[in-house]
Amino acid sequence: MTTKPTEIPVSPHERMPQQQISELLEKGLLDHQSGNLEKARQMYLEILAIDPRHADCLHLLGLVFHQSGQNEIALKMIHRAILRNPVNATFHYSLGVVLLAEGKFSEAEAAFQQALDRNANYYEALVNLGIVQKELGKIQEARQVLERALNLNPDSAEALNNLGNVLLELNQHDEAKACWERALTLKPEFADALNNLGSVHFQLGQLEEAMTCLEHALALVPENVDALLNKGEILRRQGTLNQALACYQQALALKPEYLEAQWHHSLLQLQMGDFTSGWKGYECRHHRKNRPRTFSQPLWRGQPLMGARILLHAEQGLGDSIQFLRYLPMVHAAGGTVLLDIPERLRRLAQELPGIDSLTTTGELLHAFDWHCPLMSLPLAFGTMVETIPAQVPYLTIPAEAARKAETLPFPSTGLRVGLAWAGRRERVLDQFRSINFAQFEPLFDLKEIYFYSLQMGDGAEQLAHASIEITELAPFTEDMADTAAQMAQLDLIITVDTSVAHLAGSLARPTWLLLEHVPDWRWLHDRDDSPWYPTMRLFRQLEPGNWSAVFQHVRKELEALIRNRSSLHLPPGLGQSK
Repeated sequence: MTTKPTEIPVSPHERMPQQQISELLEKGLLDHQSGNLEKARQMYLEILAIDPRHADCLHLLGLVFHQSGQNEIALKMIHRAILRNPVNATFHYSLGVVLLAEGKFSEAEAAFQQALDRNANYYEALVNLGIVQKELGKIQEARQVLERALNLNPDSAEALNNLGNVLLELNQHDEAKACWERALTLKPEFADALNNLGSVHFQLGQLEEAMTCLEHALALVPENVDALLNKGEILRRQGTLNQALACYQQALALKPEYLEAQWHHSLLQLQMGDFTSGWKGYECRHHRKNRPRTFSQPLWRGQPLMGARILLHAEQGLGDSIQFLRYLPMVHAAGGTVLLDIPERLRRLAQELPGIDSLTTTGELLHAFDWHCPLMSLPLAFGTMVETIPAQVPYLTIPAEAARKAETLPFPSTGLRVGLAWAGRRERVLDQFRSINFAQFEPLFDLKEIYFYSLQMGDGAEQLAHASIEITELAPFTEDMADTAAQMAQLDLIITVDTSVAHLAGSLARPTWLLLEHVPDWRWLHDRDDSPWYPTMRLFRQLEPGNWSAVFQHVRKELEALIRNRSSLHLPPGLGQSK
């Protein structure tokens, strides 16, 4: 026989507050669900005036503040609710939602995990945990969490959409595409999935399909800033730069703090030659994921140095560093005691630059300094315009030991010596647009009186194993960029895609033919066949996206002309001369 516990009698007077709270809570929830946040807030405050410890009400009030954009107060309310009822999974989930909105990803991750510790099958917490872990770079963990969410809810368009984002980070384009296509089967008017599907079509070079998805997304949600950004990128790739600029500006009008729109807007301004606005906007990279290093010392913007020690430090790729090393003598001339921090592969070349007081390679202990400036912020500091680019070349000098080593290599005494490079780093975003396959040089290989040399290092070099033509690999004789520079001095011409090889050749004043995609990186500007950065460089641009065959027909024609006129006095210095 079960004994029923004795109930403590409650007087009608004591029941009144509880009844009143229930009625107020019901009204507050109705207002809350209908979007009348101010009325809901008033109801919840009335309840808390009666019972300040009412955990559900504290939580709901926190949600109202969050939906009103007052996240700081929302966090306080939800924290108070959790103190009253720490085992409630929903409270921890809501805390994570607010922290996620504030960009506090590590704290949000902990909150969602707390919710899952209390309810392992909390589907919404799993989806949001996956989002947070992707933002934190925990890509494999994010994938596992989102797959758990889909096991619970296989027909969740939201989980499929987020899993697609994670798979794209893993460069699994086809799998990501399949996720978004299934999400749209389940939810055809899902603007975010349409935007993401458009983005992957874009990365696969399928520009028309990408634009169709993005136009559909914007028809559904005209203020979708991500879709506007992606549409701008497609328009830029198609060469309609003014229309692309309008897309970026529209996105920024809707969301001025939108960092990626600021970034792409600045890149396009630079590409269009608007250096005044472009360099200023380019500084937004200090707030992006791949930001330059930060220090407690102030960032130099061109202030008088008067002998102060200034650290100039590399960022982004080797080519970027090479391009902006030209500014070091200018910093020294401006009164700075220059400390340079550079990647190891550039150390020997950088040692030859005048005006450096101290040189370290990335990762070494830095000497004391008063100011710092990333190399790619120097154009802003000096107010560089297209017309005032410091383009005196060569500005890099080949170390004597590297030159002696290159002179021992078996270069022929006759014929045209041509160095080739065809690929950049694969992990770079949209590398597939700038890099080519070695086999695409084939139209040049039957030309007489030309000796070809491979300057390719790293990604892409493995393609030579399948080469059917005679080409000399220089990689076995190359330890760093100083060796590559010395080899270039033994060549008559360098033909390359947009990699560090192009910057190195240009900085050494070597005759260089640069092969460019239809709308390339900002630094090559627009509709030019020369470069104000490198006077000895010619640009060979695609006439339409993806069409390299026309580029190589042009290159072949120019090579044939070179061979015919090698003895002409009108050739650029060094071009076609035997060493």
